[in-house]
Amino acid sequence: MPRYGQLNEPYVASWFARDEPGGPMWALNLMKYRERAEYADGRESSISGMEADDEYAPHEHLRKVGSRLIMMAPVVHQLVGDEHVWDRIAIAQYRDRVAMIEMSSNADFQKDEDHKEAGMDFTIVMATFPVGGDPVPPQESGADGDRLMLLQVVGEAAAPDIAADVESTRIGRFAIEDRILGDDRTFAEARYDLISRSVADELAARGATHSDTDYVVIADPKLDDIARSLTDTSQVLF
Repeated sequence: MPRYGQLNEPYVASWFARDEPGGPMWALNLMKYRERAEYADGRESSISGMEADDEYAPHEHLRKVGSRLIMMAPVVHQLVGDEHVWDRIAIAQYRDRVAMIEMSSNADFQKDEDHKEAGMDFTIVMATFPVGGDPVPPQESGADGDRLMLLQVVGEAAAPDIAADVESTRIGRFAIEDRILGDDRTFAEARYDLISRSVADELAARGATHSDTDYVVIADPKLDDIARSLTDTSQVLF
């Protein structure tokens, strides 16, 4: 069991009872790092928690199970949340649910995961799937321009949509099937929009709001392949 979150064992076990593995699955990660990496074997470390997680970067392990990392984005503003102040968000697109277990069971992966274990203070990982029938606007990459990513993680699907009140480009709306790792909370939807930096500044100026069930962050995509992942789910390798 990792130090940085509680595994939702009943949910993960339910994957094996399904007639179909179901995929692709987009795993949304909200990540909070240790100030300094702390390795379980007690080794001396002078790197930050985020730097340790960068060492972990599981690109090759994901490829081996027909999956890929499609977004890494440092958080620049947290608009809604609680005591967990997120440092970075990431999205991994798995071939299907079981691919995550295949990867996690690999000895080489487990060795590299020591870096994540050292760097991560707390994380919530959610299994998400595009909302069926939801219109998908023309896709654009936040990493290719000067725009930022507005991410809303809401506890209720009926929660107000902040992006509706500002100039934004909806990239996707995902249903959160359940929590894979984190605490005992559940969430309903993840909404992604591209916004300009001026809109980001406008939203940040409104101040932060506390919520026990919702998170809203603005992040700066450094790796952003979410558009291709939505429009071409047959191509799951770089």
